[in-house]
Amino acid sequence: MSLKEQQHEVKSKAYAEAIRYMDNAKDVLRKANKDGKYYSDRKYVRMACGTAYSGILVALDAYLVLKGVPETKKKSIDFYRKNIALLDKSLLRDLNSAYDILHLDGYYEGRLRADAIKLGLDIAYEIIDQISPPDGTSYPAATPRRPAQPIFSGALFVPSLLLWVAGFLRLAANAFAASYELRLPSRSFSANGFFIICAALGAV
Repeated sequence: MSLKEQQHEVKSKAYAEAIRYMDNAKDVLRKANKDGKYYSDRKYVRMACGTAYSGILVALDAYLVLKGVPETKKKSIDFYRKNIALLDKSLLRDLNSAYDILHLDGYYEGRLRADAIKLGLDIAYEIIDQISPPDGTSYPAATPRRPAQPIFSGALFVPSLLLWVAGFLRLAANAFAASYELRLPSRSFSANGFFIICAALGAV
């Protein structure tokens, strides 16, 4: 695996994990019962803010690895601040804001102001987007993308392609019929027979 492929893998895995944290945080926050400008349940606000902040750390760990910063097991906010300050001042400001809103005010203090919590979550997404994969994926990305399907699969089989390969299928149908001692019309065969043969050959 090339260096570029390794970096893409790190980004993809960390991004998906960070977004998973954010999705969980929003699910928990819904249980906090927003009432006007404030949430009413401090416990769920704390849980949601702590979960979102953990998602930020997942993204920052990957960001620092991609920038060549040596990994370490014990990390504090000072570790992140020190290393990010050398790389991106704007990202450092976002980190400081998210730390204050989500970690200190939200998680520790249990602040209930809804617009403040929303701001913290928005900043969290901006930080996580620093490791967004180069395919253009950005939040929200809770649902994994479906893998591309081959063109010759049931729902995607374009009728016009059948016409383009009709000659090949006719030869294959003759061989199929001969192996079972069947007899096909010499000049033409029905549309139904055509699609049945296609199905037998695994084309549809």
